[in-house]
Amino acid sequence: MIYRIYLSISGLSVIALVIAAIWWQSPALLVSLGVIALVSLILGVHAIATPLNAVQNGIYLLRSQDFGSRLRATGQTDADKVIDLFNRLMDTMKEERLRLMEQNLFLTKLTEVSPMGIAVCDFDDNVVETNPAYRRMITPELDTQLASLAPDDCRVIRLATSQIYRCSRLWFMDSGFRRTFYLVELMTDDIIESERNIFNIIVRTIGHEVGNTLGPVTSTLDSLAEIHEDDRVVADAIHGAIKRCDNLLEFVRGYAGVVKLPAPHRESVNFAEELRRMLPSLQALAGNNISLELNIGEKERQLSLDMMLIERAIINIVKNAVESIGDSPNGSIVINLDGTTLCITDNGRGISEENSDKLFTPFFSTKHPDRGLGLMLIADILRKHNARFSLTTDPTTHLTTFLINL
Repeated sequence: MIYRIYLSISGLSVIALVIAAIWWQSPALLVSLGVIALVSLILGVHAIATPLNAVQNGIYLLRSQDFGSRLRATGQTDADKVIDLFNRLMDTMKEERLRLMEQNLFLTKLTEVSPMGIAVCDFDDNVVETNPAYRRMITPELDTQLASLAPDDCRVIRLATSQIYRCSRLWFMDSGFRRTFYLVELMTDDIIESERNIFNIIVRTIGHEVGNTLGPVTSTLDSLAEIHEDDRVVADAIHGAIKRCDNLLEFVRGYAGVVKLPAPHRESVNFAEELRRMLPSLQALAGNNISLELNIGEKERQLSLDMMLIERAIINIVKNAVESIGDSPNGSIVINLDGTTLCITDNGRGISEENSDKLFTPFFSTKHPDRGLGLMLIADILRKHNARFSLTTDPTTHLTTFLINL
């Protein structure tokens, strides 16, 4: 390397200078040797300083993370080797950084448009990053359910809002430590469609078998009733059996009515006026021990609704509230309408925590005996109107509220 040559010449010149000073003591020779030693030393220092400056400039570029700049060749072989190595290193780092940026951008766009909710936690399991789908779905109730998940747990969660989610709590390694993340998938439409299909199959099968069986049985009982009309005891027994058959057919028709619920025929209506029109019939549903009150907000809006179906749903909601209150004294049902938000609140026995996640499912009922059609019919009508709704009991006031956003 060139700096070694310069330093060698400088060293030899110094030795020669010492020898000449001792033996020859020639001023001209001493001056010449001194000049040679000084020039060689300067050139050697410059040869060393050039690559060191290149290294220093490279360190500065690395520290400022400037991967776009490059070091310029100096024409010195040693320095140019260092510069070439540094420039190739910067090219590699730039390509790797660009690849990571493109990968992160791709993953960011993917999570932004994903219909699945994604939430990433820090090392203390606190949520620090979420995507739009997660922010749309998250509610205090769902957040509580997520917090109850164990690591690597995957669970289908039903909320009182009738929404159904598949929630997972997973983890990945980051810097040698576990980082938790949550996946939340809205499954309401898929599960409801699946439940509806199963429900339809069951109802059609039961209806077919019951109809085919009870038709001949009822006909035979009618004939027997005519034969034994003079025997009051036998005739009453036969008519009782016929009544039971009719009740069973009506029971099956109730399910068939839910299956054949028509699509809503929407019209623009003044919903507040429709509620005022319904008030007398709703008050008739309440007993003497129950007061029913209707409150209308200042803003009365025109809504696009199928009032025949909506009226059917509201009657079922009030009927459930009346049955929940039962014979309790000082029963109260309050209907509040504020814009597009309808609240029906009662002070009945409420909904237990273990039943809250079973609401709006086929065949489920808190009343015995019951077919479980009321809430299912209400939910189906409201879903056909794209309404958001929930049924909850406040643990403090013990008031039960059916909340509908039309």
